[in-house]
Parts: sequence; C-alpha cells; structure tokens
Amino acid sequence: MSEILVTLSSVCGGSLEEQFQKLYPAVISQLKPGNSGSISFTVKFKRMEDTATMVNTSFSLTPKFPAIKKASICQITGEGKLKTDAPIENRVTQLNLVGGNSNE
Repeated sequence: MSEILVTLSSVCGGSLEEQFQKLYPAVISQLKPGNSGSISFTVKFKRMEDTATMVNTSFSLTPKFPAIKKASICQITGEGKLKTDAPIENRVTQLNLVGGNSNE
C-alpha cells in the first residue's frame, strides 16, 4: 500500500469524495427556483494515545435539503383548539393482476 499526503480527496481512503459525489445530486434534484440547499462536512482529527505519530481521521457529511413549505388557515374554537379543512383523500384503485381479472 502506497502512502500519500492527506487531501480532501484522499481523506479516509477517498470516502469523503465518494460520499459527496453520491450526495450532492440528491440535494440538487430537490432545488426549485429560488430554493437553496447545502452540504456541510467536518473532518475530525484525534491524536491516538501512546503514540506521537498517529492520528485517527474521520469525517461527517450533513446535507440540508430545501425546506418543504405549506400554509393553511385555522380557526380557533371556544376550547382554544384549532380546526382546519380535512385533508383531501387520494383514492387509489387497487388492481389484482393474478388471473387477469381486476378487483377479484
């Protein structure tokens, strides 16, 4: 095994770069006009005990996807509770494809 200097692309055997490449398309795919997202990373170094030359290196990646925002109006009841419109039910037709007949 050959040794190289630590860089962002070589830390933890290249795992930081590999995970970043997997993660950023997911963040980008969630962006709508005006939205923003981010990926924060931390590289941690910990001196190993009983040695003057060894350091444990680790990293963490934290994605921040665009927030999901929605608003509605609620009415305050006499008991101090809130009332709002009931959710719209999404009815899904279930098909049973076994035997070629539906809804059997």
